[in-house]
Amino acid sequence: MELIMITTLDCIPCLLRQTLEAARFCTSSNELQADILKKILHVIAEADIAQSPPQVARELHRQLKSLTGIDDPYRNIKDQFNSLAISMLETLTEEINRAPEPLIATIKLSIAGNVIDCGATTGISETEVHTAISRSCSEPLAGDVEEFLQAVEGAEKILYIADNAGEIVFDRLLIEKLGADRITLAVRGFPVINDATIIDARAAGLDKIVPVVENGTDVPGTIIEECSDEFRKCFQEADLIIAKGQGNYETLCDEKRKNIFFLLKIKCPLIADHTGYPTGTHTILKSRPKIPSAINVIKKEPDTTVAFFQCKSIGIVHSEHVNPSETPVQSIYAKGCSGYIKIFPEYADGLKDIEGFSHIYVLFHLHRSGKAGLLVKPFLDDEKRGVFATRAPARPNPIGMSIVELIKREGTSLYVDGLDILDGTPVIDIKPYTARFDRIETTSNGWQDSVDDITAGKRGLCDYKKEDNTL
Repeated sequence: MELIMITTLDCIPCLLRQTLEAARFCTSSNELQADILKKILHVIAEADIAQSPPQVARELHRQLKSLTGIDDPYRNIKDQFNSLAISMLETLTEEINRAPEPLIATIKLSIAGNVIDCGATTGISETEVHTAISRSCSEPLAGDVEEFLQAVEGAEKILYIADNAGEIVFDRLLIEKLGADRITLAVRGFPVINDATIIDARAAGLDKIVPVVENGTDVPGTIIEECSDEFRKCFQEADLIIAKGQGNYETLCDEKRKNIFFLLKIKCPLIADHTGYPTGTHTILKSRPKIPSAINVIKKEPDTTVAFFQCKSIGIVHSEHVNPSETPVQSIYAKGCSGYIKIFPEYADGLKDIEGFSHIYVLFHLHRSGKAGLLVKPFLDDEKRGVFATRAPARPNPIGMSIVELIKREGTSLYVDGLDILDGTPVIDIKPYTARFDRIETTSNGWQDSVDDITAGKRGLCDYKKEDNTL
């Protein structure tokens, strides 16, 4: 039985606050902020709350980036707190060396740094950080402290998963105390909220003392199946995993491994209920995937009759489409809708020779498709049809497929036309369209043959409006 932490209704105000704060970082225009907020509310309304809070947050922040064109809204905040933490390093190092138990003091300091979390609170100030750090030694440490110390003593390979910028500077002190020669540091693959990326690891000087791996995703947490091959290799090979912060806890607490320890300050009722510790507690928690929580989890029974198969994303779609109701249904109705597909760096070699093809198939995860049904009303018709006789998005396995025109390739970016895919959609495969194999001269199109081309064109556009759109 697998236990998965889910988003509760109490998470929604926090997610909305996050995106409003980020919108204000992006623009000072009240009108634009209001427009962004309206669109984000639509995304929240369609969100799958059976996912963990970081997964839902990822979709909101993708939409925010798409709407504003700003890739890292929190960059200035991250730089500010990196600089603040660096300015404190010399004094803190001296205090640690004077402490009766230097390792415990460093652990407490690292957890205190978890206060620098724009995902959990609005407007964290430098004064609050100074206060949290100055009180760190006097803060009690709850949870599985002795088990953690024993695991540290016996570990040969440690994967240290960072959380926030600024906080990562305090993590450096702990990494040095634990022994940098046995540690690999992991950071987010792309900017999201104020989570630490490779830029922040370099600002903290960590790239000079330990190997640093990017996890390949923009989730403010760690979804193993979406992470890069390099990260997953480090994760599997580590005999101790240290994961910082609430986002990593929410996404990793039910992983089927017993060697994960979470270092965090509990900041919200969701985590408090899940852990049994009150908000404000500084904790070290060992993963216990077999112990169910009374609330905030859903149970998934594995299918014992069919072998489990799992896809991982190889890239992300960047398009003008942010609302399903305003997106053309098929690529043939999306002429003039351009955008690009960003393939993750570890798959770059797989793009060799792709530019020689005029069109490509894009297979993608219909991540906003809604509840699956076996009988659906397709866009062409008002009569219910079997889902496998349609291309409806709400399917038992929500996989979409589009044929798009490949305009050019620039590095790992594929610029395409005829894009009928929502912005932020995870891509699971790319295949070349080949007329020699794929073109079929004589076909039978079932119930679709009863729909004339003019009607199909009108329905296929949905509510999409574009002056230069042609059918």
